[in-house]
Amino acid sequence: MTDHESGRCVSCVLSAAFPGIKFNEEGVCNFCRDKLQVTSDAEAIARAKEKIEAMISRNRGQGRYDALMCYSGGKDSTYTLMLAVKKYGLRVLSFTLDNGFLSSGALDNINRVVDGLGVDQITVRPSAPFFRSVIKASALNDIFGDRALLRISSGCHACISLVNITAQTMALERGIPFILAGFTLGQIPANGVMYKTNYRFLQQSRETAMANLRSHVGDEADAYYGIRESLIETVTSYPHTMNLLCLEDITEAEIVRAIEPLGWERPGDVDGCSSNCRLNTFNNHIHQVKYGYSPYELELSHLIRKGLMTRDEALEKIFDQPVDQYQSVMSQLGMTANDIDSLEPRRQEACSGGLEAMGGT
Repeated sequence: MTDHESGRCVSCVLSAAFPGIKFNEEGVCNFCRDKLQVTSDAEAIARAKEKIEAMISRNRGQGRYDALMCYSGGKDSTYTLMLAVKKYGLRVLSFTLDNGFLSSGALDNINRVVDGLGVDQITVRPSAPFFRSVIKASALNDIFGDRALLRISSGCHACISLVNITAQTMALERGIPFILAGFTLGQIPANGVMYKTNYRFLQQSRETAMANLRSHVGDEADAYYGIRESLIETVTSYPHTMNLLCLEDITEAEIVRAIEPLGWERPGDVDGCSSNCRLNTFNNHIHQVKYGYSPYELELSHLIRKGLMTRDEALEKIFDQPVDQYQSVMSQLGMTANDIDSLEPRRQEACSGGLEAMGGT
């Protein structure tokens, strides 16, 4: 049976369950055939690069820190941190949200890399019972809308949202003008390479998601996913979030070679799509059960079209999902196989747009 006959594009790795997908007679999906989208992305990146370089030039050296780096210890955020320090000459405060599922190897990488680059590091670890309740609620319930889950699983969405809102709070408290993240263009839309989020607008845009989350985990959600009013009242300008990695045409192998001199080593207890978090396999499995495709398909397919990854490499990543990791996490969350079996498959509607984390994009 060919890939097309089994429901997967023969050119990228998008499957038949992906919203809005259509195959031609040769089995090539409409996303691979859309040359205009490729051109539009290139133009958006060029504009973002010009704006980012100009903004960095104007704001560098104005305060104690030029940028706050959301640093997970993974390869992409490690490379982004290195870019910020070595290429852009920024004074960076590195921030890690330890969700309790970070690989020990990732934590070791964080320590080695920040020491090697000479940057200050802050680690925030939320309450284990609270965070696990959020992941469990995200797995078993519809917390976020379909639009938010085209590029990401519900569990990762909940975690990254917490990273984003914590980072924004820290940047506002310290007067830091830039927040840096390590996303690739496949993980975010081209118009998300640089953006500024107004917290009042963010509150309104995520009211439904917050109400859903609050109904399952309690009012404590507001303390974790909100910014205190006394701080917001003093805000004169919000920080810009920048994804510097999106400006680079670089393969995964090249990224790894570049960061190895900093002491970075690939952890051995994560799946093929992650280089830092043991929760990823579980989140991927839940997304597959609910929607019928991997949440990494869009990102990997974009990298294939840009010539930064082969199709075989992408497929290897998607299928590298160790069962023992999934079962271990399920046990920590207090879930059983019956909980997963109770999930009803659903089909997402086709829609434009990208990653809309509760913490702001």
